[in-house]
Amino acid sequence: MEKEKYKKVFDLINNVKKELNIDSNLNNNIPKQQTDNNNVDLNDKTNIKHEKDSKSDSKQSEEKPLTSIELLELEFVDLLETNSKLEEQKLMAVADNQNTVRRYQNEAASVRKYGGEKLATELLPAIDMFRSVLKTSPDNPEIKNYLIGFEMIINQIDQALSNAGLSMIQTKIGDELDPNIHNAIDQIETKDVKSGRIAAIVSNGYRLHDRVIKHVGVKVAK
Repeated sequence: MEKEKYKKVFDLINNVKKELNIDSNLNNNIPKQQTDNNNVDLNDKTNIKHEKDSKSDSKQSEEKPLTSIELLELEFVDLLETNSKLEEQKLMAVADNQNTVRRYQNEAASVRKYGGEKLATELLPAIDMFRSVLKTSPDNPEIKNYLIGFEMIINQIDQALSNAGLSMIQTKIGDELDPNIHNAIDQIETKDVKSGRIAAIVSNGYRLHDRVIKHVGVKVAK
């Protein structure tokens, strides 16, 4: 693309050169005046020739100044290079701005998605404690009534957490150990499951959307 711009400008300059080449064309079109060879002395012609040759040599030895067209060419080249740099800087600025906007959007989406992780992590131990209490079977009817009330509260909390994207990681006895979601805290002797598989679940694990925020605590069969 840049080569096409340069070519177009130099073509215009060449056209201007052709149009401004009027003087040389006019000089070429002037008819030669007839002179009388008898009135010109041969020695005078020789002297004139030597004088012209010496002047020509002295001019060639001097540095020839740039013409207006040549200076115009340099100005065009400089302007094209400056314009090219400005275009490049503009594209870089646009790209940087787009990257900044994209990064801000990603960060904002991440905050909306995982912003409740700290609060959920702090609440989960208390929720798990409530779950363990609900698993008990007291004989006292009054305590059973309290547990029924606790169970209703836990169900409401679970629904609120589920609406926020929090879910319990489902794990069963006999599942294979997955380091991505399981945290093996001990090995035990057992014949109920194969060696290396989960033999007991110690604590619940949770996900917030697709991110594991608490691993399932398990014991593995030897």
